[in-house]
Amino acid sequence: MVFGITGGSGAGKGAVSDIFRSLGVYVIDADAVGHEVANSRECLDELTSRFGEKILNPDGTLNRRALGDTVFADKSELAELNAITHKYIKNEIIKMLDASGARLKAIDGAVIIGSAVEPLCEFIIAVTADKETRIKRIIERDSITREGAAARIDSQPDDKFYTEKSDYIIENNKGKDDLQKEVYSVYRKLQENEVLI
Repeated sequence: MVFGITGGSGAGKGAVSDIFRSLGVYVIDADAVGHEVANSRECLDELTSRFGEKILNPDGTLNRRALGDTVFADKSELAELNAITHKYIKNEIIKMLDASGARLKAIDGAVIIGSAVEPLCEFIIAVTADKETRIKRIIERDSITREGAAARIDSQPDDKFYTEKSDYIIENNKGKDDLQKEVYSVYRKLQENEVLI
């Protein structure tokens, strides 16, 4: 069985995934897969053709910050980036899922709902957090300005988008202990609903 873990930037999907891993769930980080496939020749050629040489480092690899500056300021550009990368990401994720013998598998990604990866998931868990908390996390994680962090959040759907389209909601506004309790609660619900049996 495969499920999705999604939510906006800074909501804490990674922390939720880590807790699920500790419970024996095989979790694929779609962002990490995206990093890998974006530097594959085929995908990189397609990205460069669409967004120009400005997204490349001097050595010809992808400059993720330059690409981010381009797409996070314009939702239509972000949609085009997703249209290019998602097919490569989906193909790699399918290979990883097929190679894993785990009973319960998860895909962690900001853009699962409405993407090529969503049909792979039997249900979706949304991770939410208030905007100020998310801004602080993004600044700390990515060493960018407050304005840059806010722009990243504003370029993504709001919490309502995630909560309305998800089967389970995990709020991540407090500390690690509270988050762990929330994840354990969802895991128990999965057991009660015989998802894990």
